[in-house]
Amino acid sequence: MHPGDSRAEGILPPLATRARAVRSLAGLALLTTVYFAAAKGGLALAVVHPSASAVWPPAGIALAAFLLYGRRVWPAIALGAFLANATTAGSWATSAGIAVGNTLEGLVGAWLISRFAEGRAALGSTAGVFKFVAFGAGLGTLLSATIGVGSLALGGYLPAGEIHEVWTTWWLGDAVGILVVAPVLLLWVDSARPQWPRHRLEAAGAALLFVATGVAFFGGIGVKNAPIGWFWIPVIVWVAYRFGQRSAATMILALATVSVWGTIRGMGPFVLPSANASLLLLQAFLGVVAVSAMTLSAVVAARERTLSDLRRARDELEERVRRRTAALARANQSLQAEIDERLRLQRDLVTAGESERLRLGRDLHDDLGQLLTGISFLASAAERKLSAQARVESDDVREIRHLVQEAISKTRLLSLGLTPVSLGTGGLRTAVQELAAMTERVFGVACALSYDESIVVDRALAATNLYRIVQEAISNAVRHAGGTRIDISLTLADEMLTLVIRDDGTGLANGGSEREGLGLNIMKYRAEVLGGTLEVESDGEGTTVRCVVPGLARVEAAPPPIPE
Repeated sequence: MHPGDSRAEGILPPLATRARAVRSLAGLALLTTVYFAAAKGGLALAVVHPSASAVWPPAGIALAAFLLYGRRVWPAIALGAFLANATTAGSWATSAGIAVGNTLEGLVGAWLISRFAEGRAALGSTAGVFKFVAFGAGLGTLLSATIGVGSLALGGYLPAGEIHEVWTTWWLGDAVGILVVAPVLLLWVDSARPQWPRHRLEAAGAALLFVATGVAFFGGIGVKNAPIGWFWIPVIVWVAYRFGQRSAATMILALATVSVWGTIRGMGPFVLPSANASLLLLQAFLGVVAVSAMTLSAVVAARERTLSDLRRARDELEERVRRRTAALARANQSLQAEIDERLRLQRDLVTAGESERLRLGRDLHDDLGQLLTGISFLASAAERKLSAQARVESDDVREIRHLVQEAISKTRLLSLGLTPVSLGTGGLRTAVQELAAMTERVFGVACALSYDESIVVDRALAATNLYRIVQEAISNAVRHAGGTRIDISLTLADEMLTLVIRDDGTGLANGGSEREGLGLNIMKYRAEVLGGTLEVESDGEGTTVRCVVPGLARVEAAPPPIPE
């Protein structure tokens, strides 16, 4: 039969179910055996009654089993308790009653801890430890002691005068058994794989101190059985603080094992005339130490978890910052690429504009200018001929010649405005003067220039860009702001050249700033090309364009005086 056969597929699920059932029964049988062995060991130490022992580790085993594996383990607990008592003393009825009490003790305690203290994780916090002690070692054990003692009393196996002592022994033995045994089982079964202590030398020191304390505990210091039980406390505190909950719980179990063994042999400070009173006193001490150690280790564990959470949060934050930084870097690269592209487009636009201006200037000068000049020469010749013949048409030709001369003058001015600044013919100052004069002539706007003649701009590209800034500012003032006066000033102070164009128009807010956006951006770009800045301020009295560039101009030295 092959695995892929449908018949095999029909058989496999029952086989798997049967295997799980076998494993479950084996686990229950093992739990019954362990509980029975622990119960027989505890009953071997019984003093006041064969069924009541001050040392009862099965209570801790039962509670841990219910917390770890749930209610389904109750048959194993009940059977182990019944067999242990049935083979010790009493009848089958009293043994059944005691088994019911022992089972309910673990079942109810586990339910209360699961309901109110996070179940098997209760030992992870101080609040959980207190609830574990209250519900598991406090309330749950009341059921076992009461039902067990009641069963013995009703069965005639316990005189009425001994009920109080037997009940106290029963309850305290169960409570301390839970405090000592259950934490060890919960922490070792439900925790990660054990590892060697990081501080091995310190762990060795703690172990040596434990042994030395045991020697002093049982041997006494000069006096046998001296009351030095508190010697154990520093060792337990050290282990709980430095090595965690699992180590502390294991140390408590070791302390309980050693101290019980020594006490029943008449050694140690808890030895009293009554053997049962000695064990009860020892159990009370173990209960106090166990609660203190669990509480301290829970505080340390909570601190470690907090530190771990903080480290994890720090790592996550660093990772988020790293990813965010990378994203910002990518966004910055994209933005920088976009800025570079815009600058390139602006540069191409300015270059194309300059090329087109130069072409138009050359066309006006070379083609239209020459044509008008030729027309002027022909008109002059015709005028002379007509004047020599005393013809009346000579006046009309003279008027035509004057109009052609004016057209030639305007063409020259337009050509100068379109072509780059020529440094050999007066430079920037002359070009701006001609621009101001043309503005007054063409647009009828008063245009004043304040320019120190000693300021010289040597670079043609720089002079051209400054000229274009003035030209664009004048164009904005005339076309959009409706100004009637424009003031232009160029000053030099501490190698900082300042160009200011001020008009008395309506300002950008009322003059169509959207249409002026491209022109203003080009002006700012021209200033950036020169390594300077350009600011535009607009108010109710007009607009001011201020361009400041460093290291662009110089003051020309005055010529030496002519000797007489």
